[in-house]
Amino acid sequence: MNEKLITIALLPYSQAEILRSMLEAEGIECTLENINLIQGAVASGVKVRINEKDIKKAWPMIDQLLGKEVKDQVKSEDTILVPVDFSTYSFKAGLMAFELAQKLGSKLIFFHVIQQPDFFSMPYSDVMAFNTGLYDHLKEREELANEELSKFVTKIKDYVGKNAWEAIESEHIIKLGYPEDDILYFTDKHPPRLIVMGIKGPDEKNPEIMGSTTAGVIYKSPVPVLVIPAKAPLLNLASMKHIVYATNFDDKDLVSIDKLLGLLKPFKARLSCLHVGPDAAREWDEAKLESLHNLLSQKYPDTPIECIIQQGANILEDLDKFIEEHQIDVLSLTTHKRNMITRIFNPSIARKMVFHVKTPLLVFHS
Repeated sequence: MNEKLITIALLPYSQAEILRSMLEAEGIECTLENINLIQGAVASGVKVRINEKDIKKAWPMIDQLLGKEVKDQVKSEDTILVPVDFSTYSFKAGLMAFELAQKLGSKLIFFHVIQQPDFFSMPYSDVMAFNTGLYDHLKEREELANEELSKFVTKIKDYVGKNAWEAIESEHIIKLGYPEDDILYFTDKHPPRLIVMGIKGPDEKNPEIMGSTTAGVIYKSPVPVLVIPAKAPLLNLASMKHIVYATNFDDKDLVSIDKLLGLLKPFKARLSCLHVGPDAAREWDEAKLESLHNLLSQKYPDTPIECIIQQGANILEDLDKFIEEHQIDVLSLTTHKRNMITRIFNPSIARKMVFHVKTPLLVFHS
């Protein structure tokens, strides 16, 4: 059976030839379509097509051609990173991370950052006089953090049982710094398979605060982030039945769905791909959704995947409605250059919406 060809770029002829050379140099078979062989150019652009299995390997070269910054790829480690602050929602995140680590055979890393003061020293003449009182205070905070983390881990251990806990590998890290920056730095140096974080709901005195550290990690993390809201039920993954991937027909959807199915493999949950759009665009949306369904059916013939269109002009309200009506356990999406996730966590919208503070959210990044 021939490999499925997909179009990864539509470029002027000269750029298409450059991209083909780059791809073939990496051992990726590539074909060009819409080439005017007489004139060597075509007004509508040249399609660059590759085998579907090579899509992950090809993206860095496309980004390089388009002038995007391409970082050296650091191999992902088989770990699950759990940033914690010892809160109730952190405990929920820790339990879900444990079950994922248990099912996937991954190492569990609990990560706590002690907020660093802005100043460690005070200027005095030509030298810096060290604030010994501050040093003693930080030492006390570190000792307290170690004690709190030990209690936190013991609580999870008691909940899941000693035998289950000892069957997985775990590590505990405490450091002084800035939570968002240090979580992202650790992720960059030691890319985990997944980050699992809790997020608090709206602050009673300031409803615009939605958990800035978690939101910052969601926006900037290069690896998938599973967000556990404070009001989310304590989900037993073994009983997880239905996960929805919200698609906006982004060109990275296939990559995200591939990662999602990899995480779902040990579980018996079914996957639905959902697109929310206005009635005026229904015909075009149906055509694109059918194309996505055909691609998924060919790539995952043994995995039943449902593709659905939900009519509506308000993506948040209609997602909320779908989640309630179909008892969705986890909502998943790709950031789509931050537009969808930004709208979800936009304070003016978030005050009106409740779905994202009670349904776990799995975020991939384009």
